[in-house]
Amino acid sequence: MPTENKLTLKQQRTEQVNQVIRIIGTHGRRFFFNQVADRYASMEVDQRGKVWFIDEYSARRIFTHKTNWGGRWRGFSHGGTLRSLIEGFRDYIRTGEPLSPFYLGPERFDDSNIWGYDEDGVKAVREQAGILPVFRQPVSETA
Repeated sequence: MPTENKLTLKQQRTEQVNQVIRIIGTHGRRFFFNQVADRYASMEVDQRGKVWFIDEYSARRIFTHKTNWGGRWRGFSHGGTLRSLIEGFRDYIRTGEPLSPFYLGPERFDDSNIWGYDEDGVKAVREQAGILPVFRQPVSETA
């Protein structure tokens, strides 16, 4: 497949991921949204096909791929759970392989979620983002 087609596909998947980021930033604790700057986080693909995350608080462009110099994400204003989500988004953008819907507000044993979103917020995120091609869709049974 020609390089420009691969890049176009990555850019399309990046737009889908940015939709998910906006959905997450609209509900619950509003991760990926900076109210003061009225700015959402986003992801982008450069001309080489490398994936970057633009942090909503620091406004820094963060290289998401593994590096030889330690791989610290300077300017990333979230913790490890959301970094893992962003890495999953990066992999989806690169390969097109959908993520498990489990990534959307992972459940705890006490019927809460690890993000600390209220029940309505996490339900809305799962319903709205879960239908996007970023996430694996449930297999429907045929009669």
